[in-house]
Amino acid sequence: MKNWIIAVIMLIASGTTASAQTIDDRLAAKMDSMAVALFKNGNFKKSIELMNKWLDNRLQTKGEQDSLYIQRHALLAKAYFRDQQTDQAISSIDKAMNLYAKYKSDNDTLYAFYLDNKALYLNAKKDYKAALTLVRKALDIYEPLHKRDFDMAMMLIHMAEACHFNNLHQDAIRYELRGLDIYKELFGKESDAYVSELNYLKQYYEGAGETQKASQVEKQIEQLVATIKEKSNGVKYAQFASAEECREHNADALSAAKTYLSGRIDDKKSVDAAAYVMGWSQASPDINIVVADENMYYLQNQWQLLAYFCGCTEYALEQQQKDFSPEMHIAAMKRTLEHYKANRTLTGIVAEMETLSNLEKSGKLEETLRKDAEKILQNMEKAKKKE
Repeated sequence: MKNWIIAVIMLIASGTTASAQTIDDRLAAKMDSMAVALFKNGNFKKSIELMNKWLDNRLQTKGEQDSLYIQRHALLAKAYFRDQQTDQAISSIDKAMNLYAKYKSDNDTLYAFYLDNKALYLNAKKDYKAALTLVRKALDIYEPLHKRDFDMAMMLIHMAEACHFNNLHQDAIRYELRGLDIYKELFGKESDAYVSELNYLKQYYEGAGETQKASQVEKQIEQLVATIKEKSNGVKYAQFASAEECREHNADALSAAKTYLSGRIDDKKSVDAAAYVMGWSQASPDINIVVADENMYYLQNQWQLLAYFCGCTEYALEQQQKDFSPEMHIAAMKRTLEHYKANRTLTGIVAEMETLSNLEKSGKLEETLRKDAEKILQNMEKAKKKE
């Protein structure tokens, strides 16, 4: 594993480009994974650099009609935007949109997402009129699907923002209220996401000159903030004084693992259950969870990592097999995927989970996960020999 990482780093450091020679498929896959990981870790400059090299190579090997090639242009646009290179972001999303329209569709959900993304970048450039036109097109595609998910909420919220900047204040209020209604379903009223968005509703009421309603929203925000503060004293991991004490609570740990895996990621009961499992798993002699490059690729978000630990805990206690194994890894990753599917409206699209879902549909999930786990065990064995 380290050799592949070193090879990718050397490729970044060197001036070698894909135009000089194409990259080995396995190394190209590692480049892609690392570029995505760098993006998620906030290292946008390095992600941009590596993604551009990968894109050059992908164009030569797969052609511009390749789906992943097009999708990575959209991700590159996000990286440029996060790095405050807005013009480059617009150029990259235009590339993705034009290629997608040419080879795939200009009237499906993914194209709607690209329209919405470009509108966000145009707002940053204060090109509010063009941004409004694009969000309207995105909604024209997405609204007929009658979905009440995170993506629908974000489009409505972006539409509200675009209307506000175009002095269409009543429209801004109307779209914002619709977006907030979905947010309330997804996250609950007593959530940071819902309360943060209420601030924009207050701003839109002020823009429309409806000061009384703006004042009412401000009071609602104050009340919700106080309630959230009262309820959230910080979730702490359970503390266990000894291995014996841990063992006494094995049944509780199993129950907590199942509670998290069957619940919503924004439910306090689920979060508390996961915190219990994490505390137990760190101190227990009855489980050995291994986290390495091969499984961390899929566990980029906290809720994914919590689901994986709960899945490992469930497997270890039900099967009474504490050591990390391909079977534990497969069982835990399957449970993480199930958890993602159940919470998809809250998380939005997560590329790594969609990769697992596609592997499942093709019947290759267990085979792929087993190879990953075997590689982890091989690397552990090599590390032991060096000690």
